[in-house]
Amino acid sequence: MDNLSQIYQSIRCQKCERRLKNPLELKCRHVICRDCLETILRNHRTNARCPTCNQSLGDYQIENYTYLQPNHYISRLLSTFIDVNQCETCKQCTTVKQCSQCSNDQCDSCYDKHIKTHRQIKQQSNKNSDFSNEEIEILESMKNYLNEKEFEDFIQTARDYLDNAILKENQTTISIENNGSIINIEKKSIWLEPEIYDWSKHEKFTEDDIINSKPKRVQQLLRLDFIPRSYQIRMTTAGLKGNNSLICLQTGAGKTFIAGIVAKFLHILSLQKLNSASASATPLDAIRRFKAVFLVPIKALVAQQCTAFRQVFIDQPDSILKSIENQAGERFKDLYQQFDVFFFTVQKFANFVEAKHADLTKFDLIIIDECHHCYDNHPINSLMRQYHRLKLSGCNIPQIIALTASVGTNKKNAFDHLVHLCANLDCFEIYAVERGAEEDEVRNSTNTPLSDTILTIPKEEYDPIIMNLKDNVMKSIASRLAYDISTMDNQKLENFLVTEHQNACKRNDRDAIIGCDYLLKYHRFLQYYDDLPLDECIKWLIEALQESKPSIPTTLDKFCQQKLEEFHELVAIQISRSVPIKAKLKKLIEMIICLHSSHCRGLILVRTKFHAVSLEAFLNKNPELIKRKISVGYLTGQGSAEDLSLPGSQQATVLNEFRKGTKNLLVATDVAQEGLDVAECSYVIRYEFVSNEIGTVQSRGRARAPQISINYQRELENRQKEGEMTQAIDEWRQRGVVEFRKLLFKEQDDLLKNNTQQTTSKFSQSNQETAKEIHCRFCDTYLCKGSSLRLQGTTVICVDPTFEQRVKPPKSLGERFVCPNKTCHKELGGVILLSRNTPGYALQITSLKFLIDDEQTPRLFKKWSQYQGHMEPL
Repeated sequence: MDNLSQIYQSIRCQKCERRLKNPLELKCRHVICRDCLETILRNHRTNARCPTCNQSLGDYQIENYTYLQPNHYISRLLSTFIDVNQCETCKQCTTVKQCSQCSNDQCDSCYDKHIKTHRQIKQQSNKNSDFSNEEIEILESMKNYLNEKEFEDFIQTARDYLDNAILKENQTTISIENNGSIINIEKKSIWLEPEIYDWSKHEKFTEDDIINSKPKRVQQLLRLDFIPRSYQIRMTTAGLKGNNSLICLQTGAGKTFIAGIVAKFLHILSLQKLNSASASATPLDAIRRFKAVFLVPIKALVAQQCTAFRQVFIDQPDSILKSIENQAGERFKDLYQQFDVFFFTVQKFANFVEAKHADLTKFDLIIIDECHHCYDNHPINSLMRQYHRLKLSGCNIPQIIALTASVGTNKKNAFDHLVHLCANLDCFEIYAVERGAEEDEVRNSTNTPLSDTILTIPKEEYDPIIMNLKDNVMKSIASRLAYDISTMDNQKLENFLVTEHQNACKRNDRDAIIGCDYLLKYHRFLQYYDDLPLDECIKWLIEALQESKPSIPTTLDKFCQQKLEEFHELVAIQISRSVPIKAKLKKLIEMIICLHSSHCRGLILVRTKFHAVSLEAFLNKNPELIKRKISVGYLTGQGSAEDLSLPGSQQATVLNEFRKGTKNLLVATDVAQEGLDVAECSYVIRYEFVSNEIGTVQSRGRARAPQISINYQRELENRQKEGEMTQAIDEWRQRGVVEFRKLLFKEQDDLLKNNTQQTTSKFSQSNQETAKEIHCRFCDTYLCKGSSLRLQGTTVICVDPTFEQRVKPPKSLGERFVCPNKTCHKELGGVILLSRNTPGYALQITSLKFLIDDEQTPRLFKKWSQYQGHMEPL
């Protein structure tokens, strides 16, 4: 251990890769900093793993971990080699000393040079002749917010900025002697933002000038950071003329830029009108700046689409574009005055409109991304219902541009669905790629797969794991409940168990609730095990069945636990015997090796978040892929850490690694196919992944080499529906504009009648259907009154003061609370923070049952939107 590098490896944390600080020992005997362990537990919860060996931590409470004992060999190393660390400059592991000015660790050979750098920067920062008194005053005030090193960096940045700043006229005059003569130079006192582009001096143009111009000319007219394609210019026609339009264009073909071109033109038009009004002394109150909102279905797309628009608004994008993610609704009125184009999720914007923080009538343009969701109770359709009510009342309404890769069929006649969708969106004009030259241009400028293949893998005839689980464990539990499940296929069994579970909750049959819960989780295990490695599946099963384990189990609970232990023992034996890889997984590895060449990227689409996490772990351990330097990452949607979701920042990190090639194979859920900007892929494998016909079209836009899917029957069905969508667009072309308008008007009349009836019915029922009491769905324990429910956006919170005494929930943000009944302990919801850091208790509707009026049978709901009771906003 005399080698300093070896010593450093022993005292280095594998998470932060720094010298251990307040080290804790894990069950696997590896050591980690306390802060690092806290971060892992907070971010990963029940999926938390050791950063050294990747073993599951098992215990998720940091209080249960102990600090290293003084006699532990790592403790002795830390106390002996107190000056061994990594040099911040040369990155060598050696003896170091800390810089007194910036606290960075420096080795002997780097220390003097490092201190000299500080002196040089300080000397430069003391040369006040570079700055005016006003500038010096501003710079000195920054010392209150920055440490010394940060302040030095700031000074250097300020100096670089000043060297290139635009000089302001009529400011301080500085006299400089040059070859005996005095030269007067005007210098500004403070640096300015780069000059704002003056559109009043730009050549005047109309929408027809854009529509009829060549791409290069359009780029010049609109000052774009890209040259638009010919089909993109044609598809802006309706938008430029102020008409609503639906743009149907495959993924990667530039739908966002089409909307951007329209938004830029309308923005320029408003600026020119304001300039003309100012010059002619017209009251400016009568004219306002252009305002637009870009709506996306998921949070990850907010920043992405805002970034794309920066290529359109290249002049002062930071003062025009604004993404709205975590901002409070109360602030939006101020933001509305400051910025012009806003980027929201549909749900957040709908919440703002409902709470009167945003007003639809004060926007000129609404761009709806992934607009194929606009039907039934989707937030987009709810927003459009309000739009139609405003239109019917004669109010100002915004222009609509709707974007989609595919309009879908929604299990209907494809053309009828197209009419229904356009009626909801109020779009009377549709733009799709025309056959011939446009098809060729799209094909040449986007990712089009060279082949699209469906592979089928034969099922294994005998598997002891499946046989034991079905014939021993599941049948034993079912017989206790008097269920005969022996003749049921997978789908029939799932439907039966879901129905029985709901009925058991309604009649408060504890044994049936417990038994169905076990059977449903075993059924899910079998679905996972069909696609994924055994060790990952059994780990999920154990955690799923233990997460809400009651402190006082019932007789049936004990029986089910015994059966679980027996099954776990069998699985452990099978794993110890090195069970061969399943044929489906083996085929997946073969396909990756066959398709993956150097400097290429691949995408594997999967059904669930668990599929993504499990496959990523499995593929990263495969020696053949490791040998070929195939590094795998996973991408899932946003949500809570408990359900394996990724927050937006981690999604961005994963995508950035994929673009750079640090990760060259990505396992992703459908978040990757619907709008999210995944870098160009060499191949896409849909691994037992079939969403719908829309997803089939979208995933094609990601690949420029083969696509391979393993789910045969549903892929064939989707291809059939994809053909039906193409026929619907053809039928729209054949019927012509006049007939299509007639169909839309008739559809809209029907929709408005239905919406009016639904609104009236909902208003009359809301008070009648407010629950008297709310109970735990699984054990019938009373929780609170229905009148104590409040709405915080789309989150429902209980404000009953006795709820806290009854349930005793934790106070920390993100923690979960459970049913107080010790024989139940099912999860009821999570803690959120309200104003002034007051905890709020967000209820999970799938854990509740509602007693309404004098109804004998309680009601169960899957979503809060199904509950029609009155709830006041918080």
